[in-house]
Parts: sequence; C-alpha cells; structure tokens
Amino acid sequence: MNFVFKAFKSTGEIVNSTIEAADQQEAVKLIKQQNLQLISITAEGTDRSITRQLFKKRRTSATVTSKVLMFFFEKLHKMLAAEITLSEAISIINKRTVNPAEKFLTDKLSQDISGGQPFSDAIKSLNIKMDSSIYSIILVGESSGALATVLGDVVDLLRSKNELKKKMISSIIYPSFMVTFTIVVMLMFVFVLMPKMENFIKELGGTLPPMAQLLKSLSQWFIYLLLPTIGCIIVTIIIIPRIRRTKIGRYKTDQLILKMAPFSITIPLFMKTNLSKLMATLLSNGVNTSEALKLAQTSVSNEILLERFIRAETDILDGCSVCTSFEKHNIIDGEQCDLLAIGERTGDLSSSFKDIHKMYDEKLQSTLKKLTVSVSAGAMAFAFALVGLLALGMVQSIMGATNAAM
Repeated sequence: MNFVFKAFKSTGEIVNSTIEAADQQEAVKLIKQQNLQLISITAEGTDRSITRQLFKKRRTSATVTSKVLMFFFEKLHKMLAAEITLSEAISIINKRTVNPAEKFLTDKLSQDISGGQPFSDAIKSLNIKMDSSIYSIILVGESSGALATVLGDVVDLLRSKNELKKKMISSIIYPSFMVTFTIVVMLMFVFVLMPKMENFIKELGGTLPPMAQLLKSLSQWFIYLLLPTIGCIIVTIIIIPRIRRTKIGRYKTDQLILKMAPFSITIPLFMKTNLSKLMATLLSNGVNTSEALKLAQTSVSNEILLERFIRAETDILDGCSVCTSFEKHNIIDGEQCDLLAIGERTGDLSSSFKDIHKMYDEKLQSTLKKLTVSVSAGAMAFAFALVGLLALGMVQSIMGATNAAM
C-alpha cells in the first residue's frame, strides 16, 4: 500500500512524497527513520480521514503546559551556561526528548530560529498559554546578551508557580472528596434506605422520627436546587468569557473580582509578588527604570490594578520618586516602599526589588496556606456535620422502628 505524506526535514524544508508500507503505522515508522518530522499522511485512494485523525492526535499531544516549558527552559539554561550555542542546544533537546509536547516546541523553535527570527520572537510566535512577563524577561536577556542568566530566573518563576498550584490542589482534593462522599451516602440513605424504613414504621403504626424527617427535607431541597445551580454554573462559564472579550466587560468583571473576599487579598498580592520579581530581573540586567516599568506592565493582568500601575508609572516619568508613586497608588505597601527609598538613595533599585520580592513571596505563601486551611476546615466541618445528622437520623429511625414494633 502506498501512502502520500508531508514532512519537515531537519533543515526546516517541507517534503511531499510517497512511501510504500503494509499499513499506516509502518509508514510512520519508516518516515521517522529518515529523520523527517511528519505533518500529514494519507493512504492513496482513500479519503483524508487518516490525516484528520493524525492532526487531531498531533494537536492533543502537542499541548505545551507550564511544566513542559519549565523543563525546557531548565535544560536550555544549563546548556547555554555551558557555552553551547542556542540553535545547537535546541537541536540537542529535540533529539533527546521523548515528550511529544517538548518535541513540538523544539521543532517550531528550530524552524523559526533557522529562518532568522530572534529567540524571543520565536517564543512569542508559539501561540501557547504563557505568562507575558516570561516573554519580557527573555526579551531583556536576549537584548543584553545574558539569556542564560535570565532563563534561570524564568525557571525559578515557573517552578514556584507550579509548586504553588500543586499545594493548592493537594490541599483541596481530600476535603472535596470527603464532602462529595458524605453527600452521596446521605442521598442514598434518604432516597433508598429511608423510604423502606418509613413504610415499615408506618405499617407498625409509628411515625418517622424528627431528625429523619429533617434529613428528608434537606435532601429534597438539595435536589430541587441542584439543577438550577448546575444551570447557573454552565451559563456563567459560557457567558463570562464572552463578556471579558470586550474592554468594558473585562474592566467590570475585574472590578467585581477585587470586591470578592478571597480575591481582594490574593490577587493584589500575586501582582505585587510578580511585579517585584520582574522589576528586579529587568533592572539587574541593565534595563533602565522607565523601560523596566513599561515591560513590567505585562505582569499585571487585572485591569483595575493595571490602571493603578499606569498612573504610578506616569508619575514616575513626570519626575516623582518610585517609592512615593508606588505607595500613593497602592502598588507596593508602605513597609516595602521604605526599601525602595533606600534603593533610590543608593542607586541600587534591583537589590531593593529582590528583597521586596522575598517579603511578598513569603507573605503570599502564608496567605494561601491560611486560605487553604480555612477552606479545608470548612469543608471538613460541613462533612462531619452531615455525618452527624446522618448517624443521628439512622439511630432515631432504628429506635422508632423498634418502639413501633413493641
């Protein structure tokens, strides 16, 4: 059987050719043995469903996550530090990796760089979900000739975010499981066991105990509210992204988010932590203050906080000190602004921002830990309360049935 295929050569050139093989799997294997990167493949005389399936598989396997990015940048950082050229380092990673996403990443970067694009532009053209501040750091490192150094900062940033995400997920999984399991058990008791027990008690001339009746009422209310709640969640998931596509919608939703209890503390803290890290990196790599402020805007995603930052930036460009303008617009707290004042006097703002980042990072870790503990405690209390009600209801039902039988 003959297969028509399209593939990339190692030089980036596209090859259109045919290959003879027993089946598609063997054809793909033979193509890879020729050091070609497959784009599409179709059996001659058939429809293009095979190609569509391959493209679907390729898109699925080529999902570049923050974890994949972190490992890639870590390898690249070590190779550049060992004075291996950028194109050679990417080629080595491409040959050694077995991760499809990293393979896709290095293939695309190799093509763009061999085509004459700077590394920062090649990263930007990937069109993957990536923190815009990472692009700014890479751009500065490439411009200043310190790409190896800044990639170490990028790895630290991605690692801290991944660890933070992992901690939050792991702290929520167990209480969520407990609450879900308790609700399922309660519903089984109310809708499976309780009707049988209720009929049995009535046949004996008794009545369902008060606690069992309460559980039955609560379960009925839960069922009545379940569908509307699910509907509201689905509608919200569909509508909110559409609203946020408009400038006004994004501004209003960001304004609303900052008024909600947990986010009003965590989002500004995230902003201050990321901003101080980015400013420290930019200034330590020779970027002047005004340019660093422009690049640092990319780390502020909330429209309300971005508006404050732009006002502070305008004041600084008009001659106001960094310390005064940041404190005035609540970009950095007063205690941290004292460090900025020292940095401005000594002419070493980068060191001040590094110290500020450490303070905010510790504060962020502590705040998130307290928040997750509070959520976990609340979930566990809810689960234990339901278990208590369930146990009491069962005991009263059994006692009611015993009394009715006597």
